[in-house]
Amino acid sequence: MNNSINKRFLALFFVTMLAGCGVDGGSDSEPISAPTPETGSSPEPVEEFDPVLMVSEITENVILPQYAAAANATEAFASETGTLSAYCDAIGTADETSAFGLVQDDWRATMSTIQAIEMHAIGPVAENENALRNQILSYSAGKLSTCGIDISAILNEAGNFDVTARSLNQRGFGAIGYALFNSDLTHSCASQVPETQGWNERSEDERRIARCNLARALAEDVASAATEVNDDWQTFGVTFSSEDNVGDSLQLLTDGIFALDKLVKDLKLGVPLGINASCSAVACPEIVESIYSANSFANIRDNLVAFRHLFTGAEGSGFDDYIREEGFSDVSARFLDNTDAAIAIVDSATSTLHEESLSIVSDSQTSACNNAFADPDTPSDFVGCRLTGAVKRITDDLKIDFVTIVGTRIPDSAQADND
Repeated sequence: MNNSINKRFLALFFVTMLAGCGVDGGSDSEPISAPTPETGSSPEPVEEFDPVLMVSEITENVILPQYAAAANATEAFASETGTLSAYCDAIGTADETSAFGLVQDDWRATMSTIQAIEMHAIGPVAENENALRNQILSYSAGKLSTCGIDISAILNEAGNFDVTARSLNQRGFGAIGYALFNSDLTHSCASQVPETQGWNERSEDERRIARCNLARALAEDVASAATEVNDDWQTFGVTFSSEDNVGDSLQLLTDGIFALDKLVKDLKLGVPLGINASCSAVACPEIVESIYSANSFANIRDNLVAFRHLFTGAEGSGFDDYIREEGFSDVSARFLDNTDAAIAIVDSATSTLHEESLSIVSDSQTSACNNAFADPDTPSDFVGCRLTGAVKRITDDLKIDFVTIVGTRIPDSAQADND
């Protein structure tokens, strides 16, 4: 599986040339250097590392348990005896407040399991242009259609509502978050939309019940997709872990963990904060994930923790071992240190990501955000901007050191960067 050392250094040379041409595309970053063997170490592995065993242990110790956890959590959330159904039944009663607190906690815990599988959206979950992935959580495919969700809440009352006929930006666990957490019960549609006529005149309890009953239908849809993915991975995992497929599987794992780049660094952070050029305004707060539940930072923390598990293999062998055995212990340690540093920045947040994005309205605030992005080690009120810079350190290493040492390629979606 391993290339000869001469081939590896030739690969390092070409990657270094690519780095000089700006693989990441960000003019605010220092040039990225390809890895070189640490001083005093042997360029050859101390012992033969088995990538087949690594893929197998990552599958058994990380991927399969995370899909199982998501399936179990979403099924419980959608259950007739779960907190969601209990809250819907309690609306308008003395138990409503306590029931709402329980379903909020349950939603956050379930979302945590979903955010973990977002870091390996490969295999069955990605088939048919990510159909099952987007059925579970559609954020990566675009922002929610809140008007569409409001219309669905009304159509669902007719009794013959088919949630699968609605577009994906009106479904998934994010749509449930809108239906449950949005305290503004006024519909978000234009005044001329026929379905929502008279909605705003209905009582608050009626509108809460309608949204909650829609959340029930959406939850069943999410659980169905999560269960299907989990079942499919039980079979796919055997093929994925086989020796004959180790090269393809290493590439698929690489494709998965690059979600840290395009999904987390860019879509979840860079665009809402105006760092990424895809935001054409000073900032784009409407792009923040989980706005209504204020769960955005928690989502990103879950993504980082899941990335760390994939990188280390949890209780088994992982990419940290692979990279260390190839003679680059410093690179392996840097991945772990930078991931831990990013998690610590998330934990330091005292406001929400949406609030931070909303606060960036002037040149001085943009400058302060950019400074925090460029120097994530220095404390700043712009925690999200610091976090973007901290995650970029990890993804820079993914684009040069990781793919070079492991022998995989950068996914097409991550070839260009606008931050």
